Amino acid sequence: MKLKICCVIFSAWLLLPVPGNAQPGYRIGVSRRSIEPDRSLVSLHLGGYGAPREGRFTLQWNSADFLPGTSAIGGDPQRIFIVRNAELLERELFQTGQPWKKTGNKRDIVAITGNGEKIYGADASGNFFSSGPGKKIAWRKTGIPGMLTISLACSPDCLYSLDPEGSIWMIDPEAGTIGWTGITTPDGVISIAAIKRKLYALTGDGIIYQCEPSSGRTKWLKAAGRNNETLTEDIRMITIAGNGIYGFGSDGYLYEGDHRSEGNLSVRTMAITGGSDTFVIASADVCGFDGSFTGLVKNAARDQFGLPPEAIFINSIHTHFAPVSQNWLTWQEANQRPDSTYLYSTVANAILSSIGEALDRRMPARIFFGRGNTDIGYNRSLPKHPELYDSSVDVLKIRYTETGRESYLFLASCHPVFSTAGKLHYTISANFPGVARKLVEERTGTACSIFIQGTAGDINPRDDGEYITGEKLANEVVAVSRKPMTEITGKLSFFLDTVNIPVEPWSKDKIEQFREENAAKPGDIYAEKNVKWSDIMLTSYEKGTVPSSLPVYIHTLNLGSWKLVGFSRETTTEYGFGVKKLWPEELVSVAGYTNDVSSYLPTSLHIEAGNYEGYDSFFWYCMPAIFPLSVYTTILNAVETLHR
Repeated sequence: MKLKICCVIFSAWLLLPVPGNAQPGYRIGVSRRSIEPDRSLVSLHLGGYGAPREGRFTLQWNSADFLPGTSAIGGDPQRIFIVRNAELLERELFQTGQPWKKTGNKRDIVAITGNGEKIYGADASGNFFSSGPGKKIAWRKTGIPGMLTISLACSPDCLYSLDPEGSIWMIDPEAGTIGWTGITTPDGVISIAAIKRKLYALTGDGIIYQCEPSSGRTKWLKAAGRNNETLTEDIRMITIAGNGIYGFGSDGYLYEGDHRSEGNLSVRTMAITGGSDTFVIASADVCGFDGSFTGLVKNAARDQFGLPPEAIFINSIHTHFAPVSQNWLTWQEANQRPDSTYLYSTVANAILSSIGEALDRRMPARIFFGRGNTDIGYNRSLPKHPELYDSSVDVLKIRYTETGRESYLFLASCHPVFSTAGKLHYTISANFPGVARKLVEERTGTACSIFIQGTAGDINPRDDGEYITGEKLANEVVAVSRKPMTEITGKLSFFLDTVNIPVEPWSKDKIEQFREENAAKPGDIYAEKNVKWSDIMLTSYEKGTVPSSLPVYIHTLNLGSWKLVGFSRETTTEYGFGVKKLWPEELVSVAGYTNDVSSYLPTSLHIEAGNYEGYDSFFWYCMPAIFPLSVYTTILNAVETLHR
């Protein structure tokens, strides 16, 4: 078997020799940036689980007003409108506690919407009216062709109408005599709303779908639905007002939509400079990233800050309660691809701004390393090998020499998977790493602590609840920080290597047989996943794009006497033990989930057992093949040979 190793190398040996025990002075800065989704994103799907079939969406309804008799709702960037008892009323969005007031000249308005430049209304006869954005509505009949409508929505250059039969139509309201164009509509739509490029449609059974018709993307994807936990309301009308969604329920209440969240998703970055060399460690509260995304971010950071890609270490904490941030092509449709606005605006911009701020905040500092132990996890997939759990808690303490303040970076290995039931299952959360960070900050007085996920691919929490696990982890971090720690001295270097592992994809005949077996199991979510995988693989055969190898990226940072090795994919425990054995006399920390999370990284034990990490997960991740039994030996030999 031939091993292909591709190397991207940047050796930071540009300093003059440092005699004796002298060291270059370190300059260190930390930063955190929120990656909480804003209300304009309306509702997002949480990543980490392929089930339940109906999905896990972030939208929740908060009760606002009891308004019985309301027959229509609408909004624009500044106001929300209702038609109640045949009267048109409005309220400013940003003036809490203000009463509803009558607005404008009276018309028999049955639907209303606005885009900031104009307000549009339709009457019961299908006539359309518009008004300028002033404080008072002054309706004027438009040249828009008449159409019976029960709900209106608009983006900056498009007006949408829902007719009584449940069909959606679109028109450029400024295009003169050009008529309405019908678009594909989900069954049973009873109300519509729009914001920016997105159009939302509410069905009678409580599902909200979204598409982007103004961008030519008219495929509808589920955006929310009643789950009997966080979404129980019987919403009958929706609208966009300001930057968020509102709903009116059959109970007579007007509801304000928002993301259900603990409010602690962030990107946290540490920038470390020694002499003329710098690298950054970024930790993101997501389930994982595709390598293509982190590549784009690193290229942007190179352009903005002059850092080479191999100097930027991006780790995912792997919380199962963050919005989807990578492609899950065999999952349910709403979960297959991340929301592009969230990923490329919210998350990417947060990583870049966090890197920039950390660089700007660098100050002279000393660095100390300590290691503790905790029993927060256990090996979930290899019950005959309980020893395969790395209980290490590695802690870096940063002490700023000018201020005496401290920052902390700590690494542990455990899946953040609480909770799979109840309202927490639908709640945005950094999970136990978020709890641990908060407690570390409270107990040490630091403004920012950073969690790095270790080799947690086969490790689940031992206790029931993110607060118990977070408390245990925080206790150990604080305990380590209060004991004697080893001061880190020496230069910086950083390397990013690729080990291409040869694989044997299934034959076309085997895939077709596999598909046929699973297609005979309607309603089985696992069988549905296998059918999707088969279709994607068969398409790859048709295009001649079936790969013969899978890459594993190995990112190594050397900070004096401390080495941080980060593997791509969901790295299982034994890799951490194996790397540490290669440098038994050195301070070595090993992370998984670094730069790319495109499958599990199992060992022969998982593959021979045919368990989730060694077999079924490859279908969930839409990989063309599982790794060979020799994958562990191949990778460890490469790490030893490269000797970074």
